[in-house]
Amino acid sequence: MIPAPQIALGLVMAALVCFATLMSGQSHDREQNLFACQNGWGSCDHSTLTDTDKKEIARLRHDQNISDCEESWTSCNRSALTAPERVEVEFVVHRQVISNCWNGLGRCDHAKLTTSEAAAVAIADYRRNVTDCWNGWPSCKLSKLSPSDRSDIAVAQRQHNVSQCWDGSPSCDRSKLSAAELNAVHVAEHQRDYLACLNGSSGCNLSELTPAEANSMAGGGITASR
Repeated sequence: MIPAPQIALGLVMAALVCFATLMSGQSHDREQNLFACQNGWGSCDHSTLTDTDKKEIARLRHDQNISDCEESWTSCNRSALTAPERVEVEFVVHRQVISNCWNGLGRCDHAKLTTSEAAAVAIADYRRNVTDCWNGWPSCKLSKLSPSDRSDIAVAQRQHNVSQCWDGSPSCDRSKLSAAELNAVHVAEHQRDYLACLNGSSGCNLSELTPAEANSMAGGGITASR
């Protein structure tokens, strides 16, 4: 038979375990509810929040509203901002407009630029277009270049095409070559073919070689693909 003191102690321990389990469950539920309220979820039960919780949630929502306003999101509520916060938000929004216009990224609202800012953005736009044209990118607008820049870029593009043809690149446009340039490209192609044959490369085409070159290849026991 178990002594009465041990039975009493066992009951106390069991009660403590049940109480701890109950408190743990309540704590977990409270944390889940607090998280739901912090994120504005429909499952939030405001009646279980403490005053401290409510203040923290209000602070988080206010900070989120400031962020929404700075990002120009429709969820922004400017009326909830203090006067200093509105000034700061306007500064951040304007700075983003300048950045978008300057870099040609995102939405650029030129109407919101000052005269000096608009002038600086126009220069940045022009330089970006010059770079696009120099690189031969589709975004290039030759009509917006000065005659001098247009002439320099035309020369550079022609030289680039000659180089592409000289190297045997698929992007070569032979129709843009002069007779002298086309002849030089043919010489370069012949030299590449001859070297390929000398090295026994698969790109060798004996039919493109002169009789003397072809004989020397055959004499050396070199075969070539056709």
